[in-house]
Amino acid sequence: MGNKYGTPSPIPFRIMDQAVGFPLDIRIRCHGEYSYRITNPLLFYTNVCANVESAFTRDQIDGQLKSELLTALQPAFFDISQKGIRYNQLPGCTMELTDALRKALADKWLQKKGIELIEITVNSATIPKEDEDMIKQLQKTAVMRNAGMAAATLTEAQAQAMKDAANNKNGAM
Repeated sequence: MGNKYGTPSPIPFRIMDQAVGFPLDIRIRCHGEYSYRITNPLLFYTNVCANVESAFTRDQIDGQLKSELLTALQPAFFDISQKGIRYNQLPGCTMELTDALRKALADKWLQKKGIELIEITVNSATIPKEDEDMIKQLQKTAVMRNAGMAAATLTEAQAQAMKDAANNKNGAM
């Protein structure tokens, strides 16, 4: 328990924004903790620590497990995004992420090392400002597909133009 992880560089993540209507590829960074347990001690001993002459401690495998977990995040994020889960919903969807990571790590951890991922938490999931700005701009533009919203925006712009003109020194001119 209590194994910390964090993405050193952003990982691709695809979202299907309902307002925009098409998939968007963004980059995500996240960090949190994960827990695992040894489910097959014989397999673990044979494939992980059989050549160790003295005590084998957790810190000797932590770096490798963290690296493998971070590598598995990309296919896990793909599975999560296919379910329509947005990046900002990840902290509330840890069960789905855990299941996706178990699937992505099954061969490396469960089959070869006898280790099972128990749970992963996401303390924070962030995207770069330019990705966030792109999503907001696309959502804003997508709103204009609705005739009522486009008309309301035009009306608001015309009203603001009249107010601005009324504040001119020479009146509307």
